[in-house]
Amino acid sequence: MKTIISLLLMFATASVLSQNGKVLFETNYNTFSHSSLSDFQKEFIDDLQEIPIQITDDFSGNIGFTFGYEIINANVAIFASYNTTGGKLSYSDFSGVIRVTETLKAYTLGGEYLVPFTKTNNNFTLGLRGFSMFSTMELKNYTKILENITKENIDFQSINLGVGARILYEYPVSFFIVRASLGFDLTFGGALKFQENSEFHLENNGGDKVKTNWSGLRTSVGIAIPIK
Repeated sequence: MKTIISLLLMFATASVLSQNGKVLFETNYNTFSHSSLSDFQKEFIDDLQEIPIQITDDFSGNIGFTFGYEIINANVAIFASYNTTGGKLSYSDFSGVIRVTETLKAYTLGGEYLVPFTKTNNNFTLGLRGFSMFSTMELKNYTKILENITKENIDFQSINLGVGARILYEYPVSFFIVRASLGFDLTFGGALKFQENSEFHLENNGGDKVKTNWSGLRTSVGIAIPIK
């Protein structure tokens, strides 16, 4: 899937390089709304009541990265992003260790329509976004009791669609433009399906599908390099 996203982005970028544009690089800090996964993680604690296992990571906000290209005359941009977060349960004492980790990653490809607020060089812009996300989750279970070690890895994947809006500010500096933005993305989570067999999906104890939900606050700081 990462290869497909890269090829699509390269093709789209190549098709517009003949027009005035900007190459975009951003570092993002994002929050998420993975309540379904958070509740699923808590069920591990309920299932292991005899062991005082604790949540040490609960799908918290994290750093992400974005690369894109803006077609200036058309007020549109295409972009690809990477985000990651995860959950972790752990407990250890003299007799051994129990550790459950869920590493969640998202690869995003989308487009953005830009509505300028001003015509000066210090531009405030409204960005309206639509995108699709390919998510993967690796569930690892590690148990060590005395000298006995048990390891289990299970891989899942899901498809998410989303829309978003943000306010973008740009300030020209030398040959490049400094940019910063603040916004919110709303995503529609897909069920986490087993990577080895997509006919089956992850369920909680109530029989409901466990889904990803990357909705949350989006912030960014980055640069744009004009190309003519």
